[in-house]
Amino acid sequence: MTNNKTLDLRIRRTHKLLFDALTLLLSEKSFDNITITDICEKAMVHRTTFYKHFEDKYHLLDSLISQLVQNFEEKSTEQTPVDNPRQYYVNLFRLLLEHMQENIKMYSVGLLNNGSTIKVLQKIVVGRTKSRLESDEANGLIFLIPAPILSEFYSSSMVSLAIWWLENNMPLSIDEMVRYGDMLIDKLDTTDK
Repeated sequence: MTNNKTLDLRIRRTHKLLFDALTLLLSEKSFDNITITDICEKAMVHRTTFYKHFEDKYHLLDSLISQLVQNFEEKSTEQTPVDNPRQYYVNLFRLLLEHMQENIKMYSVGLLNNGSTIKVLQKIVVGRTKSRLESDEANGLIFLIPAPILSEFYSSSMVSLAIWWLENNMPLSIDEMVRYGDMLIDKLDTTDK
């Protein structure tokens, strides 16, 4: 009899093999030219096993991108809190750019094939930003603009700039992008309670 933990480990191992295979294949050829057979051969996984887990290569890609987005969310949650709200956004923007650069192939394919990736990324950044603003308010800062509006504005800007950067083959270094992002933020207007 197989217990659930062993089964879960087998599923995770199979997913990892297939994710790794797709990632390697993307460095060799375009997503459109990758077949299920290519993925299965690279992963050394039988086609029937593939279809037990995924409907097609697009489902595999969506799952892989979801995993990358989840990894970003975990990293952004671990973000070291800073006393300066502006610095927090600069750090979050840097983290987003670094994450996209580390996973460039997947994000390039994902952004082109699936607009929901952008929405998920933006939702994570909005959540982090809103949480931070609410924490700042609880600690005595009063923002001239309500926290939900600020979080939507800054989050949309960060994600849009990161996507522009990626879609244009990263024409600027991360440091340059962060510097420009910081200049755009300029300051978060607050008043003391």
